[in-house]
Amino acid sequence: MWLNKFEEKEYGPFSDYIDAHPNEKILFEYKDGSKLIVKDESGDFESDNGLDLHEQGYEEYWERVFEIIEVIKDDKNIYQKEKYVSVNYHSIPLRYSVIK
Repeated sequence: MWLNKFEEKEYGPFSDYIDAHPNEKILFEYKDGSKLIVKDESGDFESDNGLDLHEQGYEEYWERVFEIIEVIKDDKNIYQKEKYVSVNYHSIPLRYSVIK
């Protein structure tokens, strides 16, 4: 199922958590202190890093897209409400939890 050797350990638990909470709002907390409330918009899909298949460094991985419902904290001003954020094994939030 996994597209590279890093995903099972790193992306697998994240994906399982999101799958266990369909249609729920999730709080993402990132290493830089950013905090977002999001909802899953895509489920897992195959993606890549944008390099050509034969270029050095090319890789494939699973990814999900989340709609940003609310930006709680974003000191770098990189996130916007009603825009989207992608998550793959390179960009898993430091913490993620269901909003009760």
